[in-house]
Amino acid sequence: MMPGRSEQPSASSRMQSTGTMVFGVTYLGIFLLAPSDLSQYASLTADWWAWLSGAVVVASALAFFVGGLSRRVELLAPVAYVCAAAYLLVAVAWFIGWTGQSGADSSASAFDFGLVFLPQVGSCVLVLCDRIAAAVVNLLVAGGLSLFAAAIVSGGADWTDFVSAFWALSLASIYLVICWAVMSGARRFDERRRAAGAQTAELLQSRVRDAERRRLDAMVHDRLIALLMALRPGPLSEGFRWAMGSVLDEIANWSTDTGTGRDQVAATEFVQRLRVSVDELGSGLDIETIVTAPRDAEYPAAAADAIVDAVGEAVRNFHRHAGPGAAGAIRCGVEPDRLSAVVVDDGVGFDPAAVPAHRIGVALGILERMRQLEGGSSRVVSEPGHGTRVELMWVQSGVRP
Repeated sequence: MMPGRSEQPSASSRMQSTGTMVFGVTYLGIFLLAPSDLSQYASLTADWWAWLSGAVVVASALAFFVGGLSRRVELLAPVAYVCAAAYLLVAVAWFIGWTGQSGADSSASAFDFGLVFLPQVGSCVLVLCDRIAAAVVNLLVAGGLSLFAAAIVSGGADWTDFVSAFWALSLASIYLVICWAVMSGARRFDERRRAAGAQTAELLQSRVRDAERRRLDAMVHDRLIALLMALRPGPLSEGFRWAMGSVLDEIANWSTDTGTGRDQVAATEFVQRLRVSVDELGSGLDIETIVTAPRDAEYPAAAADAIVDAVGEAVRNFHRHAGPGAAGAIRCGVEPDRLSAVVVDDGVGFDPAAVPAHRIGVALGILERMRQLEGGSSRVVSEPGHGTRVELMWVQSGVRP
């Protein structure tokens, strides 16, 4: 038993996990590198506030780091909410424990560590988790309370403090925008990767269906030829009747099956399927595709299937009967209202009127197949010594050929 293959994490989830770890380290680094800023706030409030604020900052930093390290992105948003609420509680607690005095330290500014950076870290993590509204509200509320406390610490609020507050919040908002832009880019990358993966899977499924269809077609084709060659004058045995009926039933299902399970096929998929079909049948024929239809143009699946299968029959005939040293080419046209294919070779050729009755590959696999297709037409032109030309055409209903 083969081990299961783990799914590759998305770019957005990796960005969320890594970014949260980085912000956790930043959160703790600000606290450890700027202890004097915290002391300015602690000097005007009760002693317990310093211990509470320190514990909240350290616990939040560790929560961010561990949450990102776990790679469990579904836990990051709850962690960010809890940490943001915890810091908001610290900001509110400062006013509860405030002694009522004003500081006289004019060096305290709106860019102190508790003023901008700590509320901003929680908001940035919320942005990484796609909680934009919560991030903005947290920055305005927690940052505003920190600004108010900073004004008290600096000796009172005046108009310069309001200007500083505006620029401080504007600076913090820039980092939120950067986080949003990074996550938007990661999500666009994930969407393109998912789309490419879905297209690849669809193409692989189409190849599998085409290969299976060709295998079954060849099986039915060979069984019918074998039965016709075994046919002798006189009454048919019961077993022979049953075998013939079974093959004819399979032919009936084969001639009406669309193959893809869908109503429409894109122009690019039709060209790809035609190339894959020809390549799988062997080398020796060059393929030229002329596409004048838009890339998103779609065609009936029955028409695409019929032309792909008819081209496949013509290619099989080339490999079987064109002779050694023969060369061939395929020209496929994809227009807004029609599909066409021409298969030509310079092989030994043949007289279509002289083909024995049991040689039904061209009659059934090409001419009859296209005749049963609404809007389909075909022509086989060949002459001994002058190669063969097979022309296939499907025209949308209501459009002149």
